[in-house]
Amino acid sequence: MAYATAIAARTGGALRILTVLTHPGIYANPDVMGGVELVTDVIEQDAQALLSRAAEQAYVEGVTCETLWRWGNVPQTILQIAAEASHDLVVLGARRLSGWKRLRLGHIANVVAAKARQPVLVVKQPPSTAPDVPLGRRLLVATEGSPWSDAAVDHALTLAQTQRFSVCLLHVLPGRHPSAAAEEEGHRILGRAEGRAAVAGVPTTTMVTSGDAIAAIVNMATEASCDGIILGSRGSSGWKRLMVGSVSNAVAVKSPLPVLIVKRL
Repeated sequence: MAYATAIAARTGGALRILTVLTHPGIYANPDVMGGVELVTDVIEQDAQALLSRAAEQAYVEGVTCETLWRWGNVPQTILQIAAEASHDLVVLGARRLSGWKRLRLGHIANVVAAKARQPVLVVKQPPSTAPDVPLGRRLLVATEGSPWSDAAVDHALTLAQTQRFSVCLLHVLPGRHPSAAAEEEGHRILGRAEGRAAVAGVPTTTMVTSGDAIAAIVNMATEASCDGIILGSRGSSGWKRLMVGSVSNAVAVKSPLPVLIVKRL
């Protein structure tokens, strides 16, 4: 909420603040706490209080907002609401997870990031800058030459133009000992991205490393003092989304930095 408010305050955007309500399993039993209706009323009252506090926070920052609550499956309801109007961005909070906790079926950030048509920003902490200070100065974009990573590069360049960011372009070579051909192709991919940045007038630095892509992206973003990461995603679903090779989802929950996941539509 704090990060979404900060973005809206700096860009003149408006917020729709959503909370999705679900019944705790134990309270679905009518014999508990006087029945389902009582529990439903309590949950709805809590939701209204939560939204009221969130709206007050937005108003303090001078941000126009609308609040709404819905009953339903959490990720599916988020996706449904996001699709109802011309939303430019979905902002979600997430804990830093790894292993099977990250891969488990139903993890909200993974599902929404995989299926939303809009870019999805996953954050782990509120912005640390003052209200009149930019949210960052440098973005890291990982590119491997695919259409979806090209979409991430283009999105990063557009952001960099409007928000005066610089961009770090990263290519991760496969394996610990990549071939000369792989290195040559990696430099070609970075060269094409760097050329697009030059046309856009965006200052860039380029980096090549090798090894595990997830660890490399997370580590290089920290080493380069980046303020955020932008990644492209094919938007897979089901087990394709949950598999270990889902780089964008893994980085989103492992990195302490904000991670923006962009689709190629």
